[in-house]
Amino acid sequence: MTKKKKRQSWNVRLIVVMRALTVGLAYFLIIDMPGLTSSFVAIFVGLLAFDLIVAMPKFSLRPKHWRELVTLLLPRITGTTITLARGLIIGAVVGGLAQLGLPVFLGGVLTIGLAYNMAERVKGNISTYVGMLAGLTVYDQIIRIPQLSPTLLMDMGGTILQVVYTTFTALFVGWACGVVTGVFTRLILPRGYKTVRSSAYDPPLSMQSIKSVLHVDETTSLMRVEVTEFSPLAHKTLAESGLRENYQATVFAIYRKEKDIVGPKGQEQLLPGDTLVLIMPTEQSEAVVKLVRGSELQSEQV
Repeated sequence: MTKKKKRQSWNVRLIVVMRALTVGLAYFLIIDMPGLTSSFVAIFVGLLAFDLIVAMPKFSLRPKHWRELVTLLLPRITGTTITLARGLIIGAVVGGLAQLGLPVFLGGVLTIGLAYNMAERVKGNISTYVGMLAGLTVYDQIIRIPQLSPTLLMDMGGTILQVVYTTFTALFVGWACGVVTGVFTRLILPRGYKTVRSSAYDPPLSMQSIKSVLHVDETTSLMRVEVTEFSPLAHKTLAESGLRENYQATVFAIYRKEKDIVGPKGQEQLLPGDTLVLIMPTEQSEAVVKLVRGSELQSEQV
């Protein structure tokens, strides 16, 4: 193993250890807070902050890089805080309606749906789960209060205040843990590293669907079609197929048993059994399917 590979291996191990430390620290600092929601919020937010900082291309103790850190984290902290607050409000309102007769099941569905929908609209938010969990926690606590209790409003108020306090405390404790461990780790690393499955940023292109990367609309179809032995394109090269010239269809990949071809150049021969990934105008999709499959007209949408 070369020195460069050994160094990268140790860098990755350091990140794994520090991520584990972030989880443990966030949980330990919030362990006395009632409810599992607080622990989850602290751990999840701590990991998000850690991953964002470790992924920074450049970082040092210079004021310039600290300003970049604040610029990176501030909108995300604000967005997550707003999401949390909206989730708590939704849970409180729907919980109150449940006390007035709204079916518990319907209330739970409304709480999750509304909290998710509101979280999706918050600019800078990096976790819809925070808002959903906050809303469900308040809702669950409120529906446990006996109905028609003479102290119903006081009980609801106390429940809401307790959940607000514990959840927001967990939020900021989690951010603090992630910032401390993230800064320490990033100062040691020679460059920024992104964790592949982190929720702090979009996954690599190789882990995203083609449709999500290309952002196609209704006028464009993204299809996966198999070349059959009945196809007039069988044993022709991609350049000879006329797909681009006649149908404005672009082939992104050719999947075959021996070897997949991504980004074909045009000289590749199309063989029966090949699966083509194409993008084309929707109005041309039926004609392309007939051409590629010959007498078989079924296609599989990506």
